[in-house]
Amino acid sequence: MQAVCMLALWYPIRFFGTMKNVSLILLFHLNLFVISCIVWIGLVYFTLQFLLFPNEIHYSTYFVKILPFRLLIGLLIYAIFVLTYYLLMIRSEMASQKRNMEEKTTEPVATSVEKISRVIVKKNSEYHCITVNQIRYIEANGDYVLIYTDSNRYLKDQTMKYWETHLPGDCFVRIHRSFIVNIETIARIELYEKDLFKVHLKNGDTLKASVSGYKLLKQKMGLSNKQV
Repeated sequence: MQAVCMLALWYPIRFFGTMKNVSLILLFHLNLFVISCIVWIGLVYFTLQFLLFPNEIHYSTYFVKILPFRLLIGLLIYAIFVLTYYLLMIRSEMASQKRNMEEKTTEPVATSVEKISRVIVKKNSEYHCITVNQIRYIEANGDYVLIYTDSNRYLKDQTMKYWETHLPGDCFVRIHRSFIVNIETIARIELYEKDLFKVHLKNGDTLKASVSGYKLLKQKMGLSNKQV
């Protein structure tokens, strides 16, 4: 019964549980203990004396004799309740701190990636130095990539992720898992299928663009929905 009374007073306990003043906390718990005991003992006395045993005239005397024992039991129940609440509160705070620490440790660390301005490529037995402005687009080719210029294409062993992060972001956009395009070489863009677009280049080549790649391309080109 007293536990039910304590649960009814759960919200004030939660509010005062955040107080830092020790004397106010002790005063609050003393008042709450007295209130819960009065409600608990009053309900028990009323139930037994007037509902269950209305004809027992000696029950009041017996009830007074065992009152100290009931108060002791009530104090123990109250202590268990309060300790359980504070343990749960501490556990919740520790779990929250743990989550915050995990989020901080998993946050990506911003690192500045050096952008390249030229690329060394090999054609047959010759090495060539091309600038990034000469690159029309890059196509994934297994564990390699194919670098396309106006006059040639070159096989390179870096991954698409490498080129996505090392090429200048204001000129190159990854429009598909298989293509990175130089936006200066784009002639027009058209819808091909529901979730696929065609990017036509000035030299006549056509590339595929996904929905996410298309949105990123529009953002980099500064285009609105009405313009494309």
